[in-house]
Order: sequence, then C-alpha cells, then structure tokens
Amino acid sequence: MKPAAALLLLASCLPLAAQETEIICVDGSRIRGSLLGVEVDRLQFEADFLAVPVPLRLEKVVEVSLPVNRGDSKGDHIATLTLTNGDVLSGELTGIDEQSIKLRTWYAGEMTFRRVMVDKLEIKDRIDLVYSGPDSLQGWTQSDPGIWSFERGWLRAKGAGSIARNLKLPTKTRFAFDLSWRSNPRFNFLFYSDDIAGTSPNNAYELIVQGGRYIQLHKRWAKDGKSGSNSLPGFANVPELLNKERCRFEILVDRKSGLIRLLVNGRVVQDWTDPEPDAGISGGGMHFSTQDSVQLRVSRIEVTAWNGELEGKPPEQDDGFMEEEIIPQPEAEAPADPTRIRLRNNDQIAGEMLGIAEGKVKLKTSFGDVSLPVSRLRTFALHTKEQRENWDLYQVPKRYNGDVRAWFPDGSCITFKLEGAANGKLEGSAQAFGKASFEQKAFTRIEFNLYEPDFDELRNRGDMW
Repeated sequence: MKPAAALLLLASCLPLAAQETEIICVDGSRIRGSLLGVEVDRLQFEADFLAVPVPLRLEKVVEVSLPVNRGDSKGDHIATLTLTNGDVLSGELTGIDEQSIKLRTWYAGEMTFRRVMVDKLEIKDRIDLVYSGPDSLQGWTQSDPGIWSFERGWLRAKGAGSIARNLKLPTKTRFAFDLSWRSNPRFNFLFYSDDIAGTSPNNAYELIVQGGRYIQLHKRWAKDGKSGSNSLPGFANVPELLNKERCRFEILVDRKSGLIRLLVNGRVVQDWTDPEPDAGISGGGMHFSTQDSVQLRVSRIEVTAWNGELEGKPPEQDDGFMEEEIIPQPEAEAPADPTRIRLRNNDQIAGEMLGIAEGKVKLKTSFGDVSLPVSRLRTFALHTKEQRENWDLYQVPKRYNGDVRAWFPDGSCITFKLEGAANGKLEGSAQAFGKASFEQKAFTRIEFNLYEPDFDELRNRGDMW
C-alpha cells in the first residue's frame, strides 16, 4: 500500500474549528468525534471517549466525513460539467473555446478545464432554492420517532412511519429526490400538506406507490367545514420500480392551474390535472411515508421554485395502463453536432461559438453574429462523433498516486491529487483542470487511498443495507 502521507503534504498542522465527523479506518472501524487538524501524515481529532486529542496516521484512513456547507453560488444560471472520468462540478460558465471551458465556482474560484476531458455540459436557470438536503434529522418531524435515521447524506426508514418538514412553498414548485429500496417499494410522497405531525393530513396531494409499477395521485382537502378526497384520473406507468432499486423522482406542481407532472429518471411519465385546485387549504408540508417494513432511503432532496416551462410529454395510454414491459426512453437527442446549439425553450440553432464575455455568449450564424445570455442556452455538443472515437482527442484524466475523491453535498464529486492545505483550503491538481485551491467546507466527505482494491468493500459499505 502506498503511504497515505503522500496524499496529504502539509507544511504544518492545519487548525480547524471543532466539528462533528466520522472517520472510517482501513480495519473497518468507525470513529466519531471532532476533527481538529491535519498534519503531514496524520489527522488530529478528539472524541468523548478519549482523555486527550490523538493522532491517526492517514495511511490507516479510508475516508473522512465533514459537516455540510452548501456555499453561496452566484450568477443567473447553473452550468454543470461532467468529466470523462465521471466527476461532476457546477458553477457559472464564463468562457469557452476550442481548447478549454471556464467555470466560476464559489469553492475554487474560476477553473479552466481541458475541453477534451469534458464529456457533457448542461445549463439551467438559477431558480430560487426552497430546500436542499438532507443534512441531518434537524428540522424533520417523525410520526413515530426512531423509524427514520440520517446516514451519509440520506434519510433511511427501517419500518412504517412518516418523516416530514414544513417549507415555504411557492405557487409553482419542483420537488426532486432519489429513492432507493429493497424488494418492491411501497411508499407515499405527500406535498402541500397542512399537517406534518401525522400521516394523514386533512389537506395534501399524495403520490401513492403500492408495489408494482403503477403510481396513483390522490388528493385530500378540507375547508370551511367541508371536506373530500379523490384520486386524479390516470395511473403513472413506472416499470423501473420492478427492475431497478433506485430512481430519481421529479414532481412539477402548478397550484393555480392544477397541473402536476411526474418524471422518473428524467423521463416524463404522467400529467395530472386537479379540476379544483382551489379546494382545500394549501400547506407547506412535505412527507416521505413508508407503508410497511420495506427498507427505503431518500437522498438528494431538492425543492425549488418552478418557472412553469414544460419539456416533452407523457406517453399515450389507453386507460392508464401499458401492456409493454419495456421501459420507455426519453426522446432521442439530436446526433452530436458542434454546430447545433440547443436553447432552453428546446429550439436549436446552427452556429459557431466564438466566446463568452460579461455573461453573454457570442455566436456566429448564417444570419450574422448573435449575442445571447448564457442562461438562454441549455446544451451543445462538445465533441464530434469522430473525436469521441479517437482516443487521442477524447481523453480520460490520468490517475495519480495521491489522488483523493472529494464529495459535494448534492452527491457529485471531483478527483484530484492532494498536495497541501492551508487556511481551510485544500490544494490539488488534476490533468483535467491543472492546479486548484478548494474550500474544504465545500465537501461532505473525502476518500483516501483510492486505488487500493483491498478497501473497495469498505468504501461501498455506505451503500449496503
């Protein structure tokens, strides 16, 4: 095993504010305590069961977890880069040419990436964030205390019960979360609830998964001494519930028009329309509710305002049921063509990207040069088919002794060679972006000794049930 000291080269001990953390060691043990500092070849930490702070050599460490800090991003859009090794970073797109792509981030300043090592670029409007997490159990209310727990960035249920929290929901809202399960999932997701203490609020929409592949939407309402409940017409067909054990759910809601759309793994599944959206009293509750002892985990929860724009449409169904067992796929994207640029309204224009300045991208088109706000873009091809097939032009970043993998709160990560630390920053480098200085508080956990196969089982233990 390579000495772990090579992973962290520091001139002196880096003092840190005491913070609750967990350290996973190479022997499988887990130590909870407060991280105090890092030296050339060791961590300094303290715990309740220790009389004094003690050092732990880094060659004995698999990973360290850190408190969550989501930072303060700027700009009118969010650009997400996916590198050819699977790493994902988000920020503000500030520059692009044939050789490089520039991204301004709150955690590392402006970073310049080699374009040949960027697999995909997606741009979205920056929309008001209502909630992002989970970070802990704080702020959540359980119908039966102890049923739900918080571990490694996800909420985990070990029995029947509900966990909920109140939010200030706008009229148009987007709910999104990852759901993982064992066997058939049986759960309910409630939103716009007026009571988070119980499992059956008087007012709420309820997405119901009974087991199998069909999802139903139910509504309960009460107002001015009147009440009622009804199921909205149509069943969502989600074959992924039968042959997968993890899906990403998105629910788009327009309380004024009554439109509710369900997407699974980015695929439009079902549109419902509430014929009486004003019936009842709309609350701000969001619930995750298990129906029995089936094990469930919820992670990457994101609640934002929604701009009301719809892309694509659900599959046509005769009576809400589909005979085909084949999982429907999203509409095929246009072939990779660097001259085609896709806008946020799904229009495509032919042009050459000349550069980005002051938040605007300059395009050369057949009808002259055009300047558009970066936020108007959605995506564009970074490589031609020929480039992708040519290994010399389409590259995966090299691995180095001393690489660490640092994870962001949203589940994305970046891999770099850790070379030093100072003043709450981690200094590192990678072939894809050169040298960078990262805010340590941007990461929720850091993995060491990445390429030691003997530690793979320990790394994956967090995903075990």
